[in-house]
Amino acid sequence: MTLSRRVVAAAAVTLAVLAGCTSQRGSGSNSPGQPANHLNGPPVKLGFVSMENTPLGSFPETRIAAESAVAYANAALGGVHGRPLELVPCATNGSPESSQDCANRLIAADPVAVIGGVDLSTEAAMPLYQQAGIPYVSGSPQLSGELSSPNSFSLTGGTLTELLGITEYLTTTKHVTKVHALYADLPGLLTAAIQGSRSILQKKGVSEVRLVPEKVDTADFAPAVNQVASGNPDAIVVVFSAQSCARIAQVAGSLQVKAPIYFVGSCATAAVARAGGQAIGNMNFASGYLPLDATGGDQDSKAFRENVPEASRSPLSQASFSTVLAARSLLTEITQTTPENLRNAFRAARDHPNVMAHSFTCDGTLIKAFPAVCNTAVRILRWSDGGFVDATGAWVDGRELMTLIG
Repeated sequence: MTLSRRVVAAAAVTLAVLAGCTSQRGSGSNSPGQPANHLNGPPVKLGFVSMENTPLGSFPETRIAAESAVAYANAALGGVHGRPLELVPCATNGSPESSQDCANRLIAADPVAVIGGVDLSTEAAMPLYQQAGIPYVSGSPQLSGELSSPNSFSLTGGTLTELLGITEYLTTTKHVTKVHALYADLPGLLTAAIQGSRSILQKKGVSEVRLVPEKVDTADFAPAVNQVASGNPDAIVVVFSAQSCARIAQVAGSLQVKAPIYFVGSCATAAVARAGGQAIGNMNFASGYLPLDATGGDQDSKAFRENVPEASRSPLSQASFSTVLAARSLLTEITQTTPENLRNAFRAARDHPNVMAHSFTCDGTLIKAFPAVCNTAVRILRWSDGGFVDATGAWVDGRELMTLIG
């Protein structure tokens, strides 16, 4: 990776000050096929990797949703060409070694693709998937390795495009002039990232930018929240995992923070929203997925509600459910279900219907620095009456902001 790309990656992914186009929502699943008890032949395998049971973050809901999508595809959609889909899961602990170990295990299972949940060290495994010729497909990418690998397809832009979308919304719709950011203090090109992110906001007319780093495992978020909330900012942007976001939201509520707070999609969970207490009315979330109402929606939205337990529903679990069905949809469009043919199908996808998300185009042109990004649109959500609601009514797209990073 070049220095400039790493600077962009660090600025976009690790800092909160990076953060519309509209498109018709499309279902990624085809017409219902033969029932599961009529499926026969060797299974079409999809690998799945995500972090579980680790202090860095645990996301079992992503696996649960992927398993639910496979069960739904087999029971209601006829599998793939009459053959059953099979999910081969592997859990990592967030270390590069565990990501590489999972990659080797999944490659040995001979899947047509590996579906990515949330794995902070996926970048270490990407060369293994590429060497094996197995496409890596994600609906919730976290790191630059997922976004830049020629063997990777990100059906949303994850943290990157969520932050770009937040910035686009704040500067174009809200016309903010003071933005403060609280972000995970991760190792890397921190100084270059700060300068790159600050440049975007300043070029968009934001006169005051305050950046507050904090350790993920800090014992007390109160000092950092106090610091980021002081000075009457127009907006506070937070970039942490869901576990940390819940603690931050709780502190913000107890301190009665008045400024609007914007979280990335990984924090768009009921636990985070409810932890906000008195601050809940100020909390906003960027997500690559549409909010789910209690009823209604298209076939896939109904299937998600019916097959994924309520406790596991979040934009992250939507991402896994969506990505499995999108991959299954493309598999039904090719005759021979091989990794190479599926990879070529993704590369040829143009405005392809997605599942509970904006359509995707995987020609590598949406964000040139990150050619794996197939969709840059996000929604801004709010928590209301026990669920997430759409705050914008349209897709927000901040990918053009990437041109402001020098």
